[in-house]
Amino acid sequence: MHRPLLIASLIGFAAGFACWWLYQWNGSYVDQDGVLHEQFGFIPLGVLSFVLGFVLLVLAWLLRPKK
Repeated sequence: MHRPLLIASLIGFAAGFACWWLYQWNGSYVDQDGVLHEQFGFIPLGVLSFVLGFVLLVLAWLLRPKK
């Protein structure tokens, strides 16, 4: 496999997992005024990181040296 792309894809997967974990860890709550507080930005950032990691993994597989 193409090593730099493989490493980049692993970083993308790790970032996606970290965003998911941070969203779950922070949680969400409704304050006394009825306003919902949550870290919504972690959801699309995590999905984008997972998709980027998957695309880079496919590219690493396609660019592997042929035997």
